[in-house]
Amino acid sequence: MAGFSLLRIVQVGFKSLVLHPLRSGLTMLGMIIGVWAVISLVAIGEGNSQDAQEAIKALGAQNVIIRSVKPLSDKIQTQGDMQWVTYYGLNNADAGRIAETVPGVKRVLPILVQRKNISHDSGRAVDCQLLGTFPYYPDFTQSKLVAGRFLNEMDERTKASSCVISQELAEQVLAGHNPLMETVTIAGFESTQIFRVVGVLQERVDTEKLPQLADALGRTISANVYIPLATMKSLYGIKNIDRSVGSLSVEVVELSEIRVGFGSPEEVIAAIPLLRDALDKGRNGVVDYEIQVPINELNALQEQMARDTRMLLYIACISLLVGGIGIMNIMLATVTERTQEIGVRRALGATRVDITVQFLVETLMLCLIGGGIGVLGGWGFAEFRQHILEETTIVTNWSVIVAFGLSVSVGLIFGLYPARRAAHLDPIEALRHS
Repeated sequence: MAGFSLLRIVQVGFKSLVLHPLRSGLTMLGMIIGVWAVISLVAIGEGNSQDAQEAIKALGAQNVIIRSVKPLSDKIQTQGDMQWVTYYGLNNADAGRIAETVPGVKRVLPILVQRKNISHDSGRAVDCQLLGTFPYYPDFTQSKLVAGRFLNEMDERTKASSCVISQELAEQVLAGHNPLMETVTIAGFESTQIFRVVGVLQERVDTEKLPQLADALGRTISANVYIPLATMKSLYGIKNIDRSVGSLSVEVVELSEIRVGFGSPEEVIAAIPLLRDALDKGRNGVVDYEIQVPINELNALQEQMARDTRMLLYIACISLLVGGIGIMNIMLATVTERTQEIGVRRALGATRVDITVQFLVETLMLCLIGGGIGVLGGWGFAEFRQHILEETTIVTNWSVIVAFGLSVSVGLIFGLYPARRAAHLDPIEALRHS
């Protein structure tokens, strides 16, 4: 009997909504927008978080990156007033000391970076970053070999004139050609050399193209050429020469960067003081390096993204709150319109609980329908952004549950006052209402 009574209440409530479709639709609109906003904003936040975390993870959570940094007070003037030579940065001794004295180190990857110009017989020439490095560079950066091979131990031992170019550079300089059958000319201030392309490498993310040497306008170059470190030092030396109007600036840097690989991320933090001790030996207090720890950045990023996601969730919940206020407003108007109906039901034996349940059920139906449409809308938007706009968007189960649950909870909370007001109407006064 109770089940039949509840079914009858649902039928009456649905009929009431159908009788005023426009009003019901506008009332549900707040719930629809609120749920839609919660799911969409959380999905965007989660997608952005994943992209950023993947970018940092690509550097290796078990890796430490040490870069040469020019001290402000390390200029040495030579041969006249307008020529300067600066000695600073990392060197081979640093790499050897780290490998020998720091516990947990699996591999050490030295890198030397210089600004050069690369050209091809087709006439195309662009600025590039020339990276002298070891064969296991792709393992540290998780880069993908698109064609050919990467540098090997034989290239390093024989100082071979072999090079691997980034995919972006291949598209710029060797468009229309098979890169593996071509030679390129790499020109610097003191030396111009011809290299044979043996492979094409695709960097996994932009942050892996580090270090970046800025040009005169402060921009960075994303076109990379990889050659054996021994070849680079033999052909180009360790000097960076910058000739400006009326002056000549020379920077002597043996290694631009050292990447240190550990067995696990847990070993990284404990090794940082030991790394500093190994690097500080022989520097006489001069700090010409910086240490970047991707795992620290990853942890900080995860915390920041969690805060951002919560903020987006709070903002979206405001829409649900506004929707709840709209429901309460409409239900109060409905109580006024149906005062006489309430009086008749009370006269026929309906209790206050029956009246309260009736109006709560109508409110619940508004919330369920509006919340359901909002879930479909939010999910559809996420799919559109993921597959059509090709931007990472992740719909999480908890966001759907929270959004739908909040819509129902907010609706019931704001619908409780109109329902109780209807239940406490005086039956005699309600029957007299016209």
